[in-house]
Amino acid sequence: MPYRVWLLLLTLAAIAASAIAPYDRRDWTLEHIPTALGLLFLVWYELRPGGRPLGNGHCTLTFAFFLLHIVGAHFLYSRVPYDAWGDALLGVRPSEWLGATRNHYDRAVHFLFGVLALPPLSELVRRHVAPGRGWNLVVAVAAIGLCSKVYELAEWLIAVALSPEQAEAYNGQQGDMFDAQKDMGLAFLGSLLSSAAVATWRHWQRVRAERLRRLQGR
Repeated sequence: MPYRVWLLLLTLAAIAASAIAPYDRRDWTLEHIPTALGLLFLVWYELRPGGRPLGNGHCTLTFAFFLLHIVGAHFLYSRVPYDAWGDALLGVRPSEWLGATRNHYDRAVHFLFGVLALPPLSELVRRHVAPGRGWNLVVAVAAIGLCSKVYELAEWLIAVALSPEQAEAYNGQQGDMFDAQKDMGLAFLGSLLSSAAVATWRHWQRVRAERLRRLQGR
């Protein structure tokens, strides 16, 4: 089977495994609504007539983000036991090492959303919206900022309909009234760093291609 099909099957297997005794079944369901929409889009994009699917590298980055989200949905983002995992594997508790007083798994995932989503998103923008050399990165960074804002607004609207205890568990604010702003800022920062890396990689690809053309022309 194609590599991308294996990634899809692994993602579905991870979702199925995370459905076994999640911390909060309602929260798990709500968290995986965007997961389902994202997977449906990728399948449609892969199978659409006359289309060209995303490359294996872009799909790998997307799968990595899905996996991070699946872990957060299973444990609740504010309860992911990374301290226990770090202690068991390396003898180090990240929270103590960083001097953190809250669970920062949600912050890490928002930052990594910007890092991991930027390359495939910029490729989609390059193909269908802004083919210019630099504009696709600019539009992709803006799109990630928009997605972060829409996600935080959706979280707020859903939380309004829940009880205070369920809303706190779902939002994972952990007492920080500026949690949404910090999450959006980290996603934006991650997208900026990733866009710089993508621009650098593309530059060196062009330099390498030019050198090859010169060598072949001799």
